Amino acid sequence: MMVVITLTSCPAKLRGDLTRWLFEIDTGVYVGNLSARVRDGIWQRICDNIGSGRAVMTYAAANEQKLDFRICGSEWIPTDHDGIKLVKRMFPSESDSKYKAGSKNVIRHKTHLEQRKRKGDDTPDYTVIDIETTGIKTDERIIELGALRIRSGKETGSFSALVKCGKPVPKEIMKLTGITDELLESEGIEPDRAIQLFTEFCGNDTLVGHNISFDIGFLQRLCNETGRTFLRNRTIDTIRIAKRKTDIADGYSLASICGHFGIEIKTQHRAIEDCKLTYRIFEKLKEIEGE
Repeated sequence: MMVVITLTSCPAKLRGDLTRWLFEIDTGVYVGNLSARVRDGIWQRICDNIGSGRAVMTYAAANEQKLDFRICGSEWIPTDHDGIKLVKRMFPSESDSKYKAGSKNVIRHKTHLEQRKRKGDDTPDYTVIDIETTGIKTDERIIELGALRIRSGKETGSFSALVKCGKPVPKEIMKLTGITDELLESEGIEPDRAIQLFTEFCGNDTLVGHNISFDIGFLQRLCNETGRTFLRNRTIDTIRIAKRKTDIADGYSLASICGHFGIEIKTQHRAIEDCKLTYRIFEKLKEIEGE
C-alpha cells in the first residue's frame, strides 16, 4: 500500500534509515509502497527515535475515508467521530493574554523548559505506566494495565487491572506473561471501566514509561473506542534517556538496562512489575542526569 511520511526536526540518522524503504521526494517527505508489517515496524522505529521532532504517517485503509494516519511528537491527536477520523488540537484561548505569543509568561515558560532540558529531568513526582497486550500490531488488544505513583522519589500507590479483550490470548503471550483466557474471564474487567480507573489514577501526573509511545498508542485507541478524553499528560521515555546517557552493548530493552544498573528482575512482562523496574531505571538515569 502507498505510505506517506513527513518528519519535522528529526535526527539525521532516522532520516537516513527511512531511505532504505522509502523515497525522499522533498525535505522530510517520504513515500513508498509497504506491507502492513513493514509499515508498522517503520512507525515504531520512528516513534522510538524521533526525539523532540514530529512525525505524521498517512496510508490507504479500508474505511469510509479510504485512509488512516498516525501522529507522533505533536499536540495534535487523532480522534474518532462515529467512524470518521479527525485531528484535535489542544491550545489556550487566544483571549487569554497570559499565553499570547511573545508574552512574558510564554517567554518565561520556554526559558524554564530549556533550562530543565539542559540540566536533565529531576521530576520528583510522577506516575510510571505499563501495559500488556495480545501482540505488538496496532490491531491487538490491551490485556493488562499497570501504574505506579511516585512522590518525592518514593512509591506511594499502585494500580493494576486485567482487561477483557474480546479475543483469545495467543499462546506465545500466555507463555510470556502468564495471562490466560481463563484468568481474564474470571478476574478481568471491561475495557471502558479499566481505562476509566486507569486515567483517574494517573490524574495530571507526568507519565514515565519504557518505550512509552507503544503504551500511549494503545491507550489512545482505547480512549477513542470508549468515548473517553485521552490523557494529555506530559510523558517521559526511559529508552530515550538511556540512549542519550548510557552505552549498553546488549541494547535498550528493560532487561538489558536493568542488567547495566545491577537491578534484580524477579518478574517481568506483567504490567505492575514492569512499572517497578521502570521506576528504578528512571531514578538511576536521573542520578546520571544530575552529575
